Amino acid sequence: MLNIGLNKQLDIEIYNAFYNLKIGGVDFGAKILQDHPDITDETAKTYINNYYNEHQKDLAQAATETTKHFESLQKPFFQYLENLFGIDFHQEIYQGFLSIFDCNPRFVEKGEFQIFYKRTIENKIGVIFHEVLHFAFFKYCDTKLSKQTANLDKNSGPLWELSEIFNVIIMNEPEFQILIPRKEKLFYPDLEKTMDDLVILWKKNNLEQFIIKGLKRLS
Repeated sequence: MLNIGLNKQLDIEIYNAFYNLKIGGVDFGAKILQDHPDITDETAKTYINNYYNEHQKDLAQAATETTKHFESLQKPFFQYLENLFGIDFHQEIYQGFLSIFDCNPRFVEKGEFQIFYKRTIENKIGVIFHEVLHFAFFKYCDTKLSKQTANLDKNSGPLWELSEIFNVIIMNEPEFQILIPRKEKLFYPDLEKTMDDLVILWKKNNLEQFIIKGLKRLS
């Protein structure tokens, strides 16, 4: 189950956390300024409050449209996840928040994430699939491979890197492309150097073996 809503306070927190963040070859501060060239550290809270007030109708409409579109795809999507991981995710509760920033972070422990509200509906759904796939991947690791992954960070390092590459592999699989015929690309350029090796690894191994061997490759 997925809920889509708005959270202005979270956007304020995201600005403060991301305006100086660079990771995996991505400069999030530059991405923020690309869409909001007038925002500054001193004016951020006022700027965000004003933006929400001025774009309230567009934000609400985007939330409604995204919810409606995902509802039409959620049954086959969750069935795909169950077939892939051997775990039923239909009853899991996830929360997506539309954001005025194109950062699209996730909060694994809460099952929450953000989606840039100006993305096309196809790309919004792509973000939803991408983030929920992360949650499913990490739950599989916690459940089936806790010995190998319990001490690994889900937001940086080998497990995070593997999850990002895994998402691209899975979302470009022919069966997944039936759900959303959109090529998934790596968001983080620094991960490109290991992408080809892990694609080959995926083709030669089952899920458990792929994760174990993939973590060794990235460590």
